[in-house]
Amino acid sequence: MLLALGLFALVQACRRAPPPAPAPPRAAATVNGSPIPMSRVQVELDRMRLGSEESGEAKVAPQDVPKQARAVLDALIDRALVLQRAKAAGLSVSEAEVQRATDALADDTRKSGAAWGEHLARAGLNPEQLSDETRERLLAEKYVAEQTRAERASATETRAWYDTHKAEFEDPEAVHCLQIVVRTPEEAKSVLDQLRAGAPFDKVARQAGTSPDARNGGDLGWFPKGTMPKVFDDTCFSLGNNKISGVVPSPYGYHVFKVLGRRAPRTRKFDEVKAETERRATAEKRAQAERQLLQQIRTGAEIKIDDSALALVR
Repeated sequence: MLLALGLFALVQACRRAPPPAPAPPRAAATVNGSPIPMSRVQVELDRMRLGSEESGEAKVAPQDVPKQARAVLDALIDRALVLQRAKAAGLSVSEAEVQRATDALADDTRKSGAAWGEHLARAGLNPEQLSDETRERLLAEKYVAEQTRAERASATETRAWYDTHKAEFEDPEAVHCLQIVVRTPEEAKSVLDQLRAGAPFDKVARQAGTSPDARNGGDLGWFPKGTMPKVFDDTCFSLGNNKISGVVPSPYGYHVFKVLGRRAPRTRKFDEVKAETERRATAEKRAQAERQLLQQIRTGAEIKIDDSALALVR
């Protein structure tokens, strides 16, 4: 009897329904049926805040968080739409492409003085997540590039772009200067005496100069105001052509300068910058084509946004 009861209980237990599956994460939006989890919006928003903090920008006020969260969601919707189109078109990204992109990002991070592992941790990423996100980004970029590749600024558009942006091709006043830098006032006086006696400036610079440019005869090249230390500007922009300064002290040592030439402010002519202008005009035209492409894709998509879910993002 007890054995029969035990078997009956076992059978009944087997017949019981399995425990319900956990509810899927709440979606801030669905794009053609594919969800964008609230957690993804929160992660992206946190990264934006981190980037703003690291660049010294003011923190986002609490009342502005919903607006920023919606902007993040809109970007994620655009990404999802483009990825769907890219996959439907049969595009893909190789592991080698992903690896090159992540290696480049790691190199840039280390060059900035940050530790790569710490950088990933602050962004809330592990290497696998970074690879996944990089693959998505590269695939989206590949699709957009293919769709906008034919866009190129015509000769007329290139010229019009130059006329509109002519101020960006203005070159300020500049001087071409040589220098000799030594460690002591006595060395500087000796250098100045040699120059005044007719010794070639570049030869003395190579023999006596301590700065890296000494091997090139002290040639600093052309520079406008504001790109060199103030003492350079104050001295070189006040000298006449082919004139030699006196001894000029600075935090770097004791200098003697010679101005080889000066260039008045000017606007570079179209023919001088035609290639650069065409490149920039084409980039702007492709950016406009990308915006139109996204608008077109959105028009034909089924997008549902859960505003009540989005309001929970903090």
